[in-house]
Amino acid sequence: MKTLYETAEANLQAASPTGQVLKGQYAGVYRSDKGKIKGLLLQAGTTEYTIKLPKYLRPMLVRELSPGEFVQVWAYAEDDRWRAINVLPLPECESETLRQRWAAFSPLPSPAAEAHPKQKRLCIEVCTKGKCYKQGGRQIHSALQNAVDSDPELSHVSIKATGCMKACKHGPNLRLPNGRMLHNPTPGEALSRVRPQ
Repeated sequence: MKTLYETAEANLQAASPTGQVLKGQYAGVYRSDKGKIKGLLLQAGTTEYTIKLPKYLRPMLVRELSPGEFVQVWAYAEDDRWRAINVLPLPECESETLRQRWAAFSPLPSPAAEAHPKQKRLCIEVCTKGKCYKQGGRQIHSALQNAVDSDPELSHVSIKATGCMKACKHGPNLRLPNGRMLHNPTPGEALSRVRPQ
């Protein structure tokens, strides 16, 4: 008797002959040339897949996934990348099987890294509209994004461009994960609030 997962997988493949389930480790975010999140990078043994996600799935990358987690992606091939239909966590028994199979060449976290608890995902929102845009909001957003992308200690932080925060006179404005707003901050001031102690 097939499990619910096997039945769902068979139904998906029957409905979409070119679609398939890709299984592997979430290796990181796939971004556009402008830095916007477009999808994910999936490491499957020695192969890395670039997978574009529908817009409604993209926030999940920031909130729910950490690099190294095993996932299954229902996707179909499109030109030089894949387009996802859905992303789900891989059951622990399958994750362990893949972990053992790929141990020789998979970029798994070291045991020392696993000993540390996972850091909570944090998001800094930066207003990039109206007066804040004119006062440097876009530059602060870019500087923060570059700092996060280049510093492994900030891998738990994401930067999000947002609309008006209703404090235009004090702009440019950003909102920290705890809900507190900073007015006319430097990127260093913002990152000091989310950097691990």
